[in-house]
Amino acid sequence: MQTIDLRELEKLNTLRLSIRRSMSQGEGLRRSSAKGRSAEFSGYREYVPGDDMRYVDWNAYARFDKMYIKEFMEEKEGRVNIYLDTSRSMDFGEKLKSTLMAELTEAISYIATTGRDSVYVTDLSSPTSTFKVPNGNQGVGNLKRWLEGIQPKASISLKDSLKRAVKGRGGVAFVISDFMDEEFLGAESEILRLFGYHGMKVNLLHVMSREELEIEEDGAFQLIDSENENKEIRLTLDRYSIRDYKKNLENYERQIEEKAKAAGAGYVLCSTGERLHKLIFEDMRFMFEM
Repeated sequence: MQTIDLRELEKLNTLRLSIRRSMSQGEGLRRSSAKGRSAEFSGYREYVPGDDMRYVDWNAYARFDKMYIKEFMEEKEGRVNIYLDTSRSMDFGEKLKSTLMAELTEAISYIATTGRDSVYVTDLSSPTSTFKVPNGNQGVGNLKRWLEGIQPKASISLKDSLKRAVKGRGGVAFVISDFMDEEFLGAESEILRLFGYHGMKVNLLHVMSREELEIEEDGAFQLIDSENENKEIRLTLDRYSIRDYKKNLENYERQIEEKAKAAGAGYVLCSTGERLHKLIFEDMRFMFEM
């Protein structure tokens, strides 16, 4: 996937993610509600590659042959999880939807790591494999290379992949997708409850191409399903079918947004026709602190 350069990211230096739920371990820039200077032990969570090895409980490892991280309740990093829909439908548009997805991932990660929050990015085509973004400019470079190495796959079940991918406790999560999974709308409430169970505040970033949102041309078209190349669709569009398409698309977007809001989740429609600066500073403004 294509990415953006560091100079664009540095324009985001004034922002910090709004993370109010339970935090992960580490000395970050956020302070929990616990009193006193000494860190208070709060529990364990399963080790994720990239975690600070100083917090591994080696006694637990010796007993269970599995690595666990000790968590504390004093001064902490916020935990940020980003889940990427890398299905082939994201490779559409003059500016690819996958390009905007990569830009949003870099922007959110830069804002979070600048505030010394922990960032974990998951390609939902490999839901059990998570990339831990290092802090600083080195982390930005590593994330860029990781994103550039991703090639969108045929199809992904968001429901099944997120069930396997979501783990840990607390923090904020972002699901970046065009939500063109036919099962998504029926499973959305279940998916959102899954994040709630893990104590995460989740935001759905609905990425659509400018061409999908602003279709104007009429005529006869032969289309190929981007997630099934053997499936061809012959379609004739006139002003009435275009009107119906827009109405159905708006209804679908509204249903996703309403279910998200009912579950206390955030929702933003992100068009490839909008500048990243506008999306971050205006459309997604409620997710950040100045």
